[in-house]
Amino acid sequence: MTINDIEFVLGWIPPTFFDFSLEKKENTIPVERGIFQNYHLQNRNRRNMFIIKPLLAVLFFIASLILAGEAKALDSKTVVLEKKTLTRAEDFVVVYGKTLRKSLGEDIGQLGLFAFHEGKLVPIPFQIDEINKEGEWVLTQVPPTQAGAGLKPERDDDDGNLDENDELAFMARDAGDRVPPEGYPPEALKVDEIMIRDPIDGGKSWVYLCFFKGSFAHSHRDYVAYVFPEDQIKTGNYVMGFPPELPIAPGMISIHGSPSILDRMKIRLKVKILGIEFSLAESNFISRLSLYKDGPIRVIRRTRSAIKFIGMFRSPSAAVENIFYENAVVIPIWTRLPYSTKAFKFLIPYIIVRGTADLKNMHGWKLKTNLDPRWLKIDGKMDEDENTLNGKEGFNWFLASGPPGVFMIRLVLDRNPDGTPQKTPITTRLYYKDDDASIDPPEATPGESPDVGYWLDGLRDLEKGLLYICPALFMIKDYSEGKEKDYLNILDRPLEVSVN
Repeated sequence: MTINDIEFVLGWIPPTFFDFSLEKKENTIPVERGIFQNYHLQNRNRRNMFIIKPLLAVLFFIASLILAGEAKALDSKTVVLEKKTLTRAEDFVVVYGKTLRKSLGEDIGQLGLFAFHEGKLVPIPFQIDEINKEGEWVLTQVPPTQAGAGLKPERDDDDGNLDENDELAFMARDAGDRVPPEGYPPEALKVDEIMIRDPIDGGKSWVYLCFFKGSFAHSHRDYVAYVFPEDQIKTGNYVMGFPPELPIAPGMISIHGSPSILDRMKIRLKVKILGIEFSLAESNFISRLSLYKDGPIRVIRRTRSAIKFIGMFRSPSAAVENIFYENAVVIPIWTRLPYSTKAFKFLIPYIIVRGTADLKNMHGWKLKTNLDPRWLKIDGKMDEDENTLNGKEGFNWFLASGPPGVFMIRLVLDRNPDGTPQKTPITTRLYYKDDDASIDPPEATPGESPDVGYWLDGLRDLEKGLLYICPALFMIKDYSEGKEKDYLNILDRPLEVSVN
């Protein structure tokens, strides 16, 4: 039975049967979407009210049930335009400010991000990170351990408003269904509808960036935290700590509650200049912790470093930012070369850089790389398969798998920061040692079981311009064979973003 059925039945009942009439009056309480809206009953014959009242009560009760059912049906048809079909849950999503046309120029503090879940639009965790005109992060927090070092919070020249090079960050898992404008928060003055799409299977989901004047709802979930005085990044998947003597590189990594699996992150350089060979290690870096920003989606942590060599010489200082998400660490490194290194090849016969993770407590774990689908057993002794793999060209990722989960390192060289292809003469070779007796100082624990990463060759053949290198670390908890593809896709097949 529908509202039309009620109207049909009522139409056949003579008004004189109950001896009352319907008279329209103003300022009365309406019955939502009902035929009685803005009407009240005026009785002409009080003698029949004892019959009319119970009949009206029953009629209104039945009508309200029917109308409520119709209202629910209308909502189910109009509130959700498309259901969420995106299944990727581990991706972080970054949206550039230039695409957020409706929110552009507005106060970042008055922007909220919402998604439609279980019949309602709810706030979800997000952050907007500012980038200045020079393309550098605007970091707003001074480490307590650096108090008195002269560091000051930075402020963008747009005075806290969203501009074209700022970045909106959120997790893909928090996106939801698509809704029409009438489903937006009624207090929102402007709304950017953001669709994210999986380029692999076409799955979609949506979030809504809303601009308000005054107070509005916020999410209180926080996926990552920066903890002092320990100088540690903590998430539900890992803890990563940095030693005060070398804050540029982590000194410990715990995944899913494990003891630290890291002895040392190693950066080793071999270079020959004017016939003299130099070997530099991460201990040659002079580093200090600088500013940071701790948001609910990511922590951006800056260090400033220079390299000392030949005892008394020191390179110019450069800033490096590490970006920490719930399940990943991304280390974007880009430098603009003022000249081609080819011009100095006669002075520098070779330059080789090694970057590795010297892991520990790994006996009984296994390791796999993109160079061979077979798993290698980590036992502190190099076997024939391991010796064959060591030095092989074309490395770009490895997995180390053990009881707490999977630790993965990924190296990106073939694209620019915006995802466009990058042509570079740099080649990569796998560095792999599984040998308890191998000594590779400086290190805290003697032995390399395993020490795994890459050699970079071709640095003498670089062209003038931008060079981009991006190592990334992933911590995978519920691993099954082949699941590394889901994490490789985060950088290799990133989610597509469009804004309406």
